[in-house]
Amino acid sequence: MKFLAVATIVLAVTGVAVTGASAAASGQITGIGGKCADVTNGSPANGTRIQLWTCNGGAAQQWTVRDDGSIAALGRCLNAAGTANGAAVQIFDCNGSTAQQWTASSGRLLNAAAQKCLDATGVSSADGTKLQLWSCSSGTNQQWTLPASSGGPGLCPQGPFGNPMPSPNLTATKIRDGFNFLEGPTWDAASQTLLLTNMYDGTGSQNVQPSDILRYTPSTGAFTTFIPNAGSNGLAISRDGTTIYAATHDQRSLSAYNLATKQRTTIAANYQGHLFNSPNDVTVGANGTVYFTDPDFQRANRPDQMSGRTSVFRVTNGVVTLIDDTIREPNGIELSPDGKTLYVGGNASGKVYRYPVNADGSTGPRSDFVSLGGTDGGTIDCAGNVYQVTYGDGKVHVYSPSGQSLGTISAGRNATNVAFGGADRTTLYITSGTPSSGGNTGNFGLYSVRLNVPGWPY
Repeated sequence: MKFLAVATIVLAVTGVAVTGASAAASGQITGIGGKCADVTNGSPANGTRIQLWTCNGGAAQQWTVRDDGSIAALGRCLNAAGTANGAAVQIFDCNGSTAQQWTASSGRLLNAAAQKCLDATGVSSADGTKLQLWSCSSGTNQQWTLPASSGGPGLCPQGPFGNPMPSPNLTATKIRDGFNFLEGPTWDAASQTLLLTNMYDGTGSQNVQPSDILRYTPSTGAFTTFIPNAGSNGLAISRDGTTIYAATHDQRSLSAYNLATKQRTTIAANYQGHLFNSPNDVTVGANGTVYFTDPDFQRANRPDQMSGRTSVFRVTNGVVTLIDDTIREPNGIELSPDGKTLYVGGNASGKVYRYPVNADGSTGPRSDFVSLGGTDGGTIDCAGNVYQVTYGDGKVHVYSPSGQSLGTISAGRNATNVAFGGADRTTLYITSGTPSSGGNTGNFGLYSVRLNVPGWPY
């Protein structure tokens, strides 16, 4: 049984203390009759009731167990509407209140505000049975199985894994094009959507490129503007699913956007008083350390304050530390599933590098991983295989953790980045296309391909 990361709570009905332990995970929550906790009609609106429904793998049944003790689906949190027996259980904007704090013990889910348990009304397993709060008991209608978690912070299933490639040479399928310049895809498990950046041609005297964060919903095929004027390039979701870290070239900074409020916070503004060039790609460790690359691609006409250096940095508790300033145009950056290896693509150096990562997030000496020119973004799967994009040929190159080539995936003409997503984590999304020749005439698209191994991070 997995426990949520919340403080010790005493069950009033039994007098037994239960303590939560960190177990971030995503997937279905199953109850009586093997039915799934389901957001009624898949509606993300505040106040939508939670019901039992036949498990179908849909986004309305995909729950993320967060490190703060909340449980989220469709971008909202599991919420008790009151504290009395029969109080409705619904989804609502995540707000950190005790009405959204849950502890798992002996198969039950205890709500912190009410000190009552998640309960299927009338001891029924019929489709449409509403969930409520009720005094805790040993009844089957209060028994729940949370998403399994294993492998580091719990985002990968157990192996062993086979070859991720169905064949050595794959071609991804275009989902939609017509965007000016796509970058930075990252999967939001709570809403079962993909977030990505659309960059536009430079404007103003400094020729800085504006950009929006888009949201792609696979279940509907819709693309919407999630955060306009975000100034972003690469993106990464925080481990607790509440924040999107953004390499923001508009302010030459590393930023964080709250996914619920869309409020922006600056995480790193400079290094030793010198402005960064144009932060590009970003990844985040289990302990909250954020790593990012700082080439000069989007610095535009702004002054160079890095004395010609392009670098790799980490940020821990607000402190910016230099990892490496000897790679010419570092670009994609990824952590292995166990958090012990950091990979960085050298766009202009012709190599992909790796660094050992210590328990405190610091890194050891760099070594060469593979030789590969023109690298852009990248990602990792749950077996530790490395997916590295090369811009010039529109391909994703796949390598085992030992550096053995496993094959390539073709997508469009100029590939920029890649990320795993989907309910089962095996869909690889790729951004690729033709850059603008002026006047926002670019034609970039989002592509996808199904693979054999689930992706990381999820």
